[in-house]
Amino acid sequence: MELTPRLQDIINIIKNRGSVNIKDLALEIKVTPKTAKGYARELQRLGLVEIDQDGNIKLKEQNENENDKILKTLENHENEILSLKKEIEMLKEELQKLKKRGKA
Repeated sequence: MELTPRLQDIINIIKNRGSVNIKDLALEIKVTPKTAKGYARELQRLGLVEIDQDGNIKLKEQNENENDKILKTLENHENEILSLKKEIEMLKEELQKLKKRGKA
């Protein structure tokens, strides 16, 4: 199961807080409540979260193997994102060097 970075962020928020209301989630990730509800429903469809009638989202009770898989996936994606950020910084530095050579 491949989660988008946005869905991974939401899972991390819920994991850190235990539960989060859709309106609070919307404020935190800077989207409309309707968009946040769409993300929550997608995670619910994937079987990762539960949403109660008041709009509170919490991680679905799963066996430890499934939780371990989700956490490992999140960790892998976070590592990939960090690696890509480092690569972007290196490319920016190289671009600056090339710009300096072109002006000299």
